[in-house]
Amino acid sequence: MQLWNDYEGKTIAGVYTIGRLLRPEGRSAFFEITNGPEASSVMRITESLNDEEQMLERWRKVSELKHENLIAMRKYGETVFDGTPLTYAVIEASDAALADILAERPLTHEEAMQVGRSVVAALTLLHANGLVHRHIEAANVVAVGEVVKLRSDCASECLADPELTTAAECQELIDRDVHDLSLLLLRVLTLEKKLSPSTKLIAPFDKIVPNGISGSWGLEQISKTLNPSVLKPLVPESVTTSKPIVAGPQVPQAKLDFQTEPAPQVAEHVPTVSHGPIVLPRHHVEEPAERGFRWWIGCAAAVLVAFLLYFHYSGGKKTETAQAPAAPIVESSAPVASATTVPESVVQPVVKQEAPPAPSHMQAGWYVIAYTYNHEDQAWKKVSAIIKQHASLKPLVVSPNGRGPFMIAFGGAMSREEAEAVRSRARKAGMPRDTFIRNYPSQG
Repeated sequence: MQLWNDYEGKTIAGVYTIGRLLRPEGRSAFFEITNGPEASSVMRITESLNDEEQMLERWRKVSELKHENLIAMRKYGETVFDGTPLTYAVIEASDAALADILAERPLTHEEAMQVGRSVVAALTLLHANGLVHRHIEAANVVAVGEVVKLRSDCASECLADPELTTAAECQELIDRDVHDLSLLLLRVLTLEKKLSPSTKLIAPFDKIVPNGISGSWGLEQISKTLNPSVLKPLVPESVTTSKPIVAGPQVPQAKLDFQTEPAPQVAEHVPTVSHGPIVLPRHHVEEPAERGFRWWIGCAAAVLVAFLLYFHYSGGKKTETAQAPAAPIVESSAPVASATTVPESVVQPVVKQEAPPAPSHMQAGWYVIAYTYNHEDQAWKKVSAIIKQHASLKPLVVSPNGRGPFMIAFGGAMSREEAEAVRSRARKAGMPRDTFIRNYPSQG
């Protein structure tokens, strides 16, 4: 029997060069893959105990399931290394584990909503395909970029078979997954592992957690509670209808985030497609709409005053030509006596706003990511707040695809060593402990 560290640097199945040991787990261990097309993936190696056939069949079923909230299984197989029979699986790598975040703090309400929705979606798919998870805990819920995912390699079959498992026993395992999910939601909100009568939970978890733990609710009821069919509008209708007059880019629909700042709107997550990270122009969304509306009121008021003054001094006589105003029309929410009495500096905000330059692709490199938002204007507000206290961190807004989600990065593209140093400095400055670094390769 080999020590797990002995596998580092070795080639498994004649294809995969094994890198650093990430963590042991019972009779399995997880390693980096250092070369080949799967170099960005992780390999799970398991010492066989005459159960190779069952394990490979289980992984075959898992590999056929494609869902954004389930860690992808890309390859699997069996091999022999130094006389030791092994099974291996090549799985999608993750950026962070929920357990690491909970070691620092509980989740916000919006983060807990995202975790709940993601795990429920993944479990629903597993149960529908004759699989159960049996390991719903914080260590097995991970983040890949901005998406929350459930580990899939530890799922197991649960099919009614007179010789193996009865239908009642399968249902008990399904109910256990729901029970463990409810305990997980309790922990992410309170850091507690048991529900006590004094525990106060915010809606909708005040219903989900006790009913899920008691067995009164299944996944269907929990899913309906986490995903209500009717959502109230988040902005007044008048603001929405006034947006077409704004001279600037429209705000794209964004995705659900998984960072420390709650977002006011929850939307179905769509998979992140690969473009190069994009620097987004600073542009506040709601304020230009209000400014455009006030601008038209100011224009109307100024024209009316100018006309009355002209009529008064000319004695109501017609002239052959009408004189144009000597100065630009000034933004004003009240009538003005003369266009020339307003300071010239006030004129600048009402000059027709041109659309900011199109987002440009950033250089490939490592980025330090601290926050993720659904909406661009929310991200820029946070950047403004950070600049007031920590301008040296050089915060900016980037997006992997130019549409959303919108992430706050520190310092732009850099080497991995520089990114680790910036992350350390950001954490010392009070940025979230789950601030992470990630490499965005060139897409061009």
